[in-house]
Amino acid sequence: MRRVLLTSLLSLAATHGFAMDSLYDLNWKNRVVLIFGDASDKTVSRQISLLERQKEELAERDMVVIHVSGKSAQTVYGDVPAMDGENLKQDVDVKGDGFHVVLVGKDGGVKLRSEKIVTDVEIFDLVDRMPMRRSEQN
Repeated sequence: MRRVLLTSLLSLAATHGFAMDSLYDLNWKNRVVLIFGDASDKTVSRQISLLERQKEELAERDMVVIHVSGKSAQTVYGDVPAMDGENLKQDVDVKGDGFHVVLVGKDGGVKLRSEKIVTDVEIFDLVDRMPMRRSEQN
């Protein structure tokens, strides 16, 4: 019986060790910017470009950036294992396939939703006003 239980646990760990099922796995570690939309969309490209130029600012705030297009999710910035795009859409309640930007705090709560480009200054100002961020700075 123990052998069966141990084998089951090891099998479960192996299947979940290389990919994350949801944003829950990033709670209390990272703030997450999710950029939803087709890679060929110029709005998506501009949003990604805005954030890619701010690597030092993103690192300072423990942020990761993930682009979600359909079922695929690719890390733009940060160290995040593979994630499922459909699960991410469900996690933050994004409907449709259009452009969306969603900022998720370390506590797992959605802090910002936008269907328009969000500047890096807007994102960083919002993060810097968060109580957890303020405590990190002290």
